[in-house]
Amino acid sequence: VETKRLRPKTVILMWNPSISDYKMEGFESDLEMLVESSGFSGFTWEVWDHENAKYGDDFYMIKVGPGVNGVVMHGSLESSPYEGEDWSGRGRKVFYSELDIDEMIHPDKCPLLTSDELAAEIPDFDWYEGHSGRVLTKEQAKKINSLWKKYLKGNEEIFKPRAFKF
Repeated sequence: VETKRLRPKTVILMWNPSISDYKMEGFESDLEMLVESSGFSGFTWEVWDHENAKYGDDFYMIKVGPGVNGVVMHGSLESSPYEGEDWSGRGRKVFYSELDIDEMIHPDKCPLLTSDELAAEIPDFDWYEGHSGRVLTKEQAKKINSLWKKYLKGNEEIFKPRAFKF
């Protein structure tokens, strides 16, 4: 039985729908499922820094690539990273974690906490590309958590039940 850390770390997951096997259609389907049922399970994502990430750590998923970039998902790791089959088919050693998703934000239909805003406040992290599943330092984590709280407060209307229309 895994137990949550008293002070969870913060993991940054990257998603580029133009190269990922998880496309925008899948995101929209999962978002609709989250809105309609207040949750779903079985969602996993690659964690590069698997030795430092654990069950209970916070995560932010950053959409990168073409279009608007920024935070599209927030929650916690529902499992410690475990080795699995390489999603890209290249035979790499890949580790995944199950995710417990609190919020999903459609990047084309809602305002985001953008990569540009993150880069302005946390310039020592690449918010535009890089491996998925990198663990932030304590200082970086404090800054993104503060930005996230400010974002949530300024965008409360998009998180009200059934506020999102497909």
